[in-house]
Amino acid sequence: MALWVVVVGIVIAISLVASSVVSFWITRQQDPLEELGVRPTYPRGALPGDKIQAYLQLKEKMRDEFAKDAVGDLWVCKLPAHAKDMLKYRLMQRAIGDMSLLQKIDADARGYWKLFSKGIITSKFWNSVLAAERELSQEIEAVKNEALAIEPSHDPQGIVSEAMQLVVRYGDKIWDKFPEPPDNASGGSNALAAAAKAVAAAGGMPRPPGAPGSFPPPPGPPPPQQGGSTDTYKWRQDTEEVEVSVIVPDNTAKADVKVQFQSKSLKVLHSGKMLVEGALASPCCPEGCTWTLSKGHVVVTLEKASPKPWRSLFAETS
Repeated sequence: MALWVVVVGIVIAISLVASSVVSFWITRQQDPLEELGVRPTYPRGALPGDKIQAYLQLKEKMRDEFAKDAVGDLWVCKLPAHAKDMLKYRLMQRAIGDMSLLQKIDADARGYWKLFSKGIITSKFWNSVLAAERELSQEIEAVKNEALAIEPSHDPQGIVSEAMQLVVRYGDKIWDKFPEPPDNASGGSNALAAAAKAVAAAGGMPRPPGAPGSFPPPPGPPPPQQGGSTDTYKWRQDTEEVEVSVIVPDNTAKADVKVQFQSKSLKVLHSGKMLVEGALASPCCPEGCTWTLSKGHVVVTLEKASPKPWRSLFAETS
């Protein structure tokens, strides 16, 4: 019996020592990367929380003042003009914060995808990038829903598009154009209302065509798209590349996929079934094109023949 107790004690001691050695080894492997600034996951919680909170606080204040007993958001579109202008301004600030973050995440995602496809970063890190994208997409949808509540007859996509154009136009100086109002209550409200009217007059919350204060559409062809999506795929672009993410079953093997690059066309097949096919809107360089298989997606990277933006992924058919 005593011998058995001794043996068990030795086994436990060996297990504890082995566990400590493994933990120490893992720590030693991770520490150098963390010291170099390499995080195990993509940083989260980067949403423009101050702009979101400022909008929600103002909305709640207006509910108390104009529609204390109202249920839902039907009261928002019935606000007096000056109150509605103030709310629009806060929502535009929120949308600008979202679009500034979208620019950063889009740029980061393109770079991290290249690292992930080469095995330089882990699946855990790449999945955290995708999670950050999803979180921001949900926030942008929330902004569009708020815009629709304020102006039910307007296209809610308008505020998002306008915010992105403003971010691109003004860059780091965007908050000089959309400053915070003074701290004092009366001065703050007056400044906010005045700024909101200026934004509305400039098209910050787009009006229906022909409405007072609206602008006619610019002449010439529509501006190039940054990307888009369908039920089958989504795409985006930068100066040098176009990335197309095609949906496939999660259990897809690489042998099930066939991708054909040509300078003016693209085909993606899964188990013999054509998923994507078409003439490209602009030429690519087939020798610089690649594709990889991620869970549930075939990601195709097309190298542009020239750095000009593409107006769409595929050429329009007449």
